[in-house]
Amino acid sequence: MIPPAPNSWIETPITPGPPDLIPGLLKRHGCLLIVGEHEIGKTALALEVCHSVITGAPLWGKLYPTQTIPRVTFILGEHNEDNLREQWILMGYKVPERTIRVIGPTERKILVSSGGANMGNRALYTEWCKGSNMIVFDPLNAFITGVKVEDDNVQMRALINIMEDIATANGAALVILHHMGKPHFEPQSGEYKHREKYAARGASGIEDAVMACFYFEQQGGAHTGNPDMFTLRRVKYKGQAPGYFHLKRDGGVPRHTLIKKGLTPVEYMATRVTDGLISGPH
Repeated sequence: MIPPAPNSWIETPITPGPPDLIPGLLKRHGCLLIVGEHEIGKTALALEVCHSVITGAPLWGKLYPTQTIPRVTFILGEHNEDNLREQWILMGYKVPERTIRVIGPTERKILVSSGGANMGNRALYTEWCKGSNMIVFDPLNAFITGVKVEDDNVQMRALINIMEDIATANGAALVILHHMGKPHFEPQSGEYKHREKYAARGASGIEDAVMACFYFEQQGGAHTGNPDMFTLRRVKYKGQAPGYFHLKRDGGVPRHTLIKKGLTPVEYMATRVTDGLISGPH
């Protein structure tokens, strides 16, 4: 068989892919990684996304999903089912029965152990997620064991690849929640701050391996910031997406309202300088 001409790939028409489930945030295929500090509300944020794609209700009051899906599987590695149920009830959501399947930490299966992929557990999760159109793993590091594995690019990429295989086998969107690394102390400002890039805890390969990555942060920082205002900041996205989403938390309820979105990463950084949240060039 004669191979294609060297330039034929350029001339081949691009096959349109499926639209984002939530434009600029959640792709129909590929992994969305949401990175945030401990107890900042990553799980609640994921529940808001689940509610939106199941019911068709606009996420944060303004972002409409392009389609609804019949089932989500939420796989917990830390919180138990009661914790998730309490958050769901507090948020006041109602969805059709059996649209959200929860796999609790008592059923948790390790996907990568000491450098090796556990193919049996991958097959088990693939079976458990049958019929799901969206899968959430919460949090990433609960599904890998070994010595200093979080800092190992090869093992962490392998873990994300396995999670993507599970989602792909079911034709499902994938959301992974992950912790931020420890903030560093800046003597000049007297504040603790996270890196602007590769702030996820562990290996840089974690962010490199995903199709989309957003940082979920309290505006002004967790130590001195506004307790009701949050930013979901784009770090990586294969496609068109805003540079950030500014969110307001509705009092004591872990639900958010979209206040503002937009800006490119460069414009966003300039805004941060203007607002005094980071130092500008000297």
